[in-house]
Amino acid sequence: MIEKLQAMLDDGVARGVAPAMVLHLWQGSEAGCRLSAGAAEPDTYFDLASLTKPLATALLAFDLAADGVLPLEATLGQVWGDVTPPDKRPISVAHLLCHASGLPAHRPFYQALEKLAAPSARRGLLKAMLLNEPLEAPPGARAVYSDLGYMLLGLLLEEAAGVLLETAVAQTHARLGLSDAPRFNPTGGPAPIALSRIAPCGPLPGRPLIHGQVEDENAFAMGGVAGHSGLFGASAQVVALMAAMARLTAGEGPWPAQIVAPLFHVDAATPGSTRTAGLDTPCGPESAAGPNAPAGVVGHLGFTGVSMWLHPASRRGVVLLTNRVALGRANDAIGPFRRQVHQLAWRALGETS
Repeated sequence: MIEKLQAMLDDGVARGVAPAMVLHLWQGSEAGCRLSAGAAEPDTYFDLASLTKPLATALLAFDLAADGVLPLEATLGQVWGDVTPPDKRPISVAHLLCHASGLPAHRPFYQALEKLAAPSARRGLLKAMLLNEPLEAPPGARAVYSDLGYMLLGLLLEEAAGVLLETAVAQTHARLGLSDAPRFNPTGGPAPIALSRIAPCGPLPGRPLIHGQVEDENAFAMGGVAGHSGLFGASAQVVALMAAMARLTAGEGPWPAQIVAPLFHVDAATPGSTRTAGLDTPCGPESAAGPNAPAGVVGHLGFTGVSMWLHPASRRGVVLLTNRVALGRANDAIGPFRRQVHQLAWRALGETS
């Protein structure tokens, strides 16, 4: 089975799915099996894109909730008071985590942010633009995947933590027992990750080679650190966080199991939602998780071509990291390829179908 997976990765590189790939299968206490293909080593770092949402922002939210600093039911109106427009005041931390705030999916805020030099000024402008963005639905009415919601959540958590977002996330990861975790790679200062260890992304207008910089324009405009994107990591680091998540479900972590339960269960309060408070669940046989993903699996995708799927009960998981956007954003071959890889990966982890 492992030989078939390696051949599948090699074929994917040859067919132009992505120039670099790492696949990591995890089971229980074992370190797992890592395979690489193309311009990647097993320990290559990738732009984790929207995996930032569960691996950084959501975990920080649960950390602050467990400490009583910012409860999940706290609303923007309660935290920010009158500066919050009336339509945004009912939005809770839980709404933002579950993509149920009513905020739209995306806006090119970077076009305005890039006109300001100071990071603090950009934070203030981003907060103002987010708070003044019209809602597409009342809070809690429906789930719409929203980068904007997690941008706002990142700002909210940063203020509550009282330190920079990247510092707060690193502290949360340390509290979970990780000494080597995915990290942000901020622009404008000494890079914490050597370029030689990072798979490049790009190109974009004005950014012909994106190497060691977050690919997402809004996150890049925020100095590479935002609630929705910006994290970089190797597969073993992602697996270590997945293992920490699995331990949380069994009450083996630093936070009570009941506090983190919403991370692993679909948001029942929002009609039609398939999302948890930070993760997603498979939707039918065409799910990116693979048609044979076990019941109870949760995970997330990232725009750069990355994905993670975790089965907490059996402590198994699959991480696929690629840099498919290095061949252009229109390169969408990752979709069917990812399903095929995941199907074979779950078989290797014991699923029979």
